Amino acid sequence: MSYGCHVNDDEPNGSKAVSLVLRLSTLALALTSAVVMATASECTVIQRNGVVATITYKDFPPFVYLVGFNIAAAMLEAVAIYLRLSKGGGDDDNGGEGFAAKLPGILLVVIDVAVQALIYTATGGVFAAVSAYGPQINACGAGAGRFCGQVHQSKLLSFAGSAAVGLAVVFRDVSLPFSLWPTSSD
Repeated sequence: MSYGCHVNDDEPNGSKAVSLVLRLSTLALALTSAVVMATASECTVIQRNGVVATITYKDFPPFVYLVGFNIAAAMLEAVAIYLRLSKGGGDDDNGGEGFAAKLPGILLVVIDVAVQALIYTATGGVFAAVSAYGPQINACGAGAGRFCGQVHQSKLLSFAGSAAVGLAVVFRDVSLPFSLWPTSSD
């Protein structure tokens, strides 16, 4: 077993560490985005004709999709982190032969694609909704609530999660020339 500055012949694990950090970031950002949107405070708006309307995130389908998709993506990302940390989490050198040995790596790729699709769809939907429903959302920002601010925070958190999930997949496949934790010579 080698530690610290000792020279070793093991493959560097820097890309595994960076990918893990980005996966954890994706999990945290997606979950935080969903919670911020789901807790968006109600907003009461008096319309031009005198009708009082109460607005919540549930009044905008893209916001509901953001909450559902980001929660689903966070759960899938937790599974991907488990697969990545367990033996055979996508490594080519896990020593086994056959389908059973390759299954964790296959599942990791399928989960990565699903997480990207969910987070990208949620982020694109909320950006489009903010553009399309801008006047209704901004009406809440002027006086009565935090609704507008929470929508924008959730949008930015989801965008950051989109960047993190994309980079996590890139660094899963790109070998970085350094190691961040001790490697074993099993």
